[in-house]
Amino acid sequence: LQFYDEPTGGYKDHSARTPYLGGAAVMTGYLISVLVTAGQLDKTAPLLGGALVLWLVGTIDDRRRVSLALRLLVEVGVAALVWATGLGWHLHAGGAVDLALTCLWVVAVINAFNIFDHMDGAAATMALVVSAGAATIGVVRGDPWLSTAAACLCGACVGFLPRNISQPARIFLGDGGSMPIGFAVAVLVGVAAGTSTAAWRSLPVALLLIGIPALDTTLRIISRRRRGVSVLVGGLDGLAHRARPFLPSARAVALSLGGAQAALSVVAVLANQGTASLVVISASAYLLIAAFAIIALDSRNAESLLTAEQRAGARRLALGKRAVASLTVIGLGAGLSPFFFTYYDSSVWVPIGLALVILAAIAFVLRPTRPSGPGALALFGLLGLGVLSLLSTAWAESAESAVVSGNRWLVYGALLLLAIVLASHERRAAVLLGAAAVGVGAVAISVLARLLGNDPATLFLGGRLNAPLGYINGEGCLFAMGIWPCMALAQLRRPLLAGAGAGLATLFACLALLSQSRGTALAIAFSLVVVLALVPGRVRRAYAALAIAVGLAAAGSALLHVYDHANGGAVSTATAHAAGRAALLAAIGVGLVWAALVAAWGQVAQPPRAANMRTLGAWLLAVPVVAALAAGVASAGRVSHDASAQWHAFVHVAEQGEGAAPSTPSTSQSRLLSGAGNRYDYWRIAVHVWEKHPLIGVGAGNYPRSYFERRATTEDVQQPHSLELQALSELGLAGALLLACFLAGVGWGAVRMRPLARRSPRSRALLTASLGSFSAWLAQDSVDWMHLLPGLTGVALACAAVLTWPRWQPEPVVQPAPSRTTALRGRRPALALSLCAVLVTLIVAGASLSRQGLAQLYRERAQTELARNPAAALSDVNRSLEIDSDAPQSYYIQAAAFAHFDQAHAAEAALARALGREAGNFVTWALLGDVSVRQRLFAAAKRDYTRAHELNPRNATVRELALDPATAVR
Repeated sequence: LQFYDEPTGGYKDHSARTPYLGGAAVMTGYLISVLVTAGQLDKTAPLLGGALVLWLVGTIDDRRRVSLALRLLVEVGVAALVWATGLGWHLHAGGAVDLALTCLWVVAVINAFNIFDHMDGAAATMALVVSAGAATIGVVRGDPWLSTAAACLCGACVGFLPRNISQPARIFLGDGGSMPIGFAVAVLVGVAAGTSTAAWRSLPVALLLIGIPALDTTLRIISRRRRGVSVLVGGLDGLAHRARPFLPSARAVALSLGGAQAALSVVAVLANQGTASLVVISASAYLLIAAFAIIALDSRNAESLLTAEQRAGARRLALGKRAVASLTVIGLGAGLSPFFFTYYDSSVWVPIGLALVILAAIAFVLRPTRPSGPGALALFGLLGLGVLSLLSTAWAESAESAVVSGNRWLVYGALLLLAIVLASHERRAAVLLGAAAVGVGAVAISVLARLLGNDPATLFLGGRLNAPLGYINGEGCLFAMGIWPCMALAQLRRPLLAGAGAGLATLFACLALLSQSRGTALAIAFSLVVVLALVPGRVRRAYAALAIAVGLAAAGSALLHVYDHANGGAVSTATAHAAGRAALLAAIGVGLVWAALVAAWGQVAQPPRAANMRTLGAWLLAVPVVAALAAGVASAGRVSHDASAQWHAFVHVAEQGEGAAPSTPSTSQSRLLSGAGNRYDYWRIAVHVWEKHPLIGVGAGNYPRSYFERRATTEDVQQPHSLELQALSELGLAGALLLACFLAGVGWGAVRMRPLARRSPRSRALLTASLGSFSAWLAQDSVDWMHLLPGLTGVALACAAVLTWPRWQPEPVVQPAPSRTTALRGRRPALALSLCAVLVTLIVAGASLSRQGLAQLYRERAQTELARNPAAALSDVNRSLEIDSDAPQSYYIQAAAFAHFDQAHAAEAALARALGREAGNFVTWALLGDVSVRQRLFAAAKRDYTRAHELNPRNATVRELALDPATAVR
């Protein structure tokens, strides 16, 4: 039939025409043996049917090329067949998710084996080993069909291999062999992994069972994407070809890779049988070793492994459009986050964080970036806080809180790393900050529109601007951060852009004032001082700030009127409309005036008068400063008295809720100058906790118990409302030093940007925007909990990435990604060490986030099912506890599910297990007491109705109540 593989050179190294149709031999042997021995036609039929279809498509492809689209369509079709017949994935995440995962898995494994079949014996040896591992799991789990079907594939490959690894090879598998073998492996491994005791374990077990083919495919994709070579063509850059120079023959390569996969299969069998910790450790270790293997193998110049045709057609890998798109998504996602409560709910930020961790790892491997001193210090601080928080589970009372806190810090570190890798020059940095500013601007426009709309009262809580974010102080911080990108525009020499920037900055300042947040006022003042002190061009910036202050003062009366005249905390429509009009007019007025001033300055300050005009402008700034000082001296006594009174109010805690309206509206139009509140109570307890545990604290996220035990108010808070004090109290001096590293890295980067900012207006604008926004976030976070709002912190981290980028390029010169050899030359130890450290941390982050997210998914499903289907809820919450046994919420749901079945003893035992995790959890104690009461009621009802039944056995109702005392209790 002339089914020969002709020697054409390129990546194929055989010298004589060699027959294909080895796949026909393997499939014939497999078909006969499975039909004779496996049984269970409902499973055997889809397995053999899909294999035969792929054998037919692959065999045709061996003779005349089949299009990629048709091959992919056939592969998806057989994958859907597998899922429809019950052999696909079943993770209890919904039919659509299981179907999508099954299709992705089957297509990926088929093509992984097809790609792996580029050296004699490689694919058949790998299929032999993988199927042997699946057969072993079938024997251990007592699944006759799995063990038999897998053993048959193992035997068929054994029968074929002697002809394939002879020297030279006497026959090739061809696509007619590698495709159906890959399909059979995908089905058998999926079934084997699905025998795990918990559904979530099946994924890491399956990954271990095909670890070497997965590593080969990943290596090819990463290596080729870095060099701009298509992943759809053959080549000499696979795992087998890279290992060939170190081994004597192709047979030795096949046996070595098969031995490595056999070791992974043993680990997979143990993980399938072992504890959850063993599964996580095994999968994490594999990912770590695979990452190191990719780095080591790709350090050789892989261009030499490409064919001449591929080298001639290779294109540069330019991350231009993709990087800009990614930066735009990151910036807009952070700026628009108030519409989604800044992703505060862990069910939102955990999957987003997992995606960021994966993207950061991919970006860091594809574009190995040697971190600058500031960048390395900032990354070390953030990622170190995450790792230390996870380690604090060893001494924290609430391990779950420590894990959640650690995962959040690791996500922040991954976001900073991703932004540093992508924002590789000024224009990309401008895209990142501009996208964030556009998002914040969209929030401001929506607030203004609602403020002038029909129902503005829904924006306010206690007379203070609260929506759309849902947290008053966070709303104020958002607009304080938004001021600075607008200030960066206002300092440009183009009148239209400068006027637009000044107008928007005025609008943001007006909305920030509506929040009546003292932390926001402090943030604006602190950031203004920092920017004026560090960023060149301070004269123009000072005049812009003065113009904005004048506009804010003009609108101030109407803005302060909102809080001052909130009737019982409610804002009238007329008052809100007046405030909205005042803010809008102030923004328009300041924008027009500033645009006119910038245009006039451009006409007047022409050489040689420019220097004299700048000097005169600087001296004129002294007038308002002197006036302010004179006013301060004149009222020094009153200021001193007011300061003393407010300090007394601060240290003598007064219970005033954050949203409470003033008790005597006539006394003041604003709460901004009031010192009353509960911060002192939060802070003194944090200091007390640190004094008792000075080195490593009480554990991340474990401040609440100390607070509830020592609080002087009835405020219900979970953190000390200070980033620095939270790090100090929960992680001790170690955590404080790591936080200091992060902040010092950002500050160091800002100082290093100053020389470039003196020369380049664009760099000056970037420094103004990033340093101002980050300083505003930091100042408010020092008196609040902005770092627990991922959206707001994302804006701050985008600014930190701009400040800590290692090498600024003045223009976006797109260059091909350097080869690993070039990247390592001259700085191998430093870059290798940083690569290893970052990748290890990202792997830890991915594993921890996956654990938290999957456990939370099952827990939320159980919560939803609790009322209508308590049996399903109990099943799902048990899955959640299998993954994460430290979450008290899971035990609450488990206890509630038992209570639905009137099993008071089991419910009480579940709550007792929760107390074993967190002995000081007051909620658990309260629930446990409630269940104990219910248990006593059950016992009393059973005793009473049993006695009643003895006295009157003919009474049917009494007899039923005696058998079901829970009904009597209800």
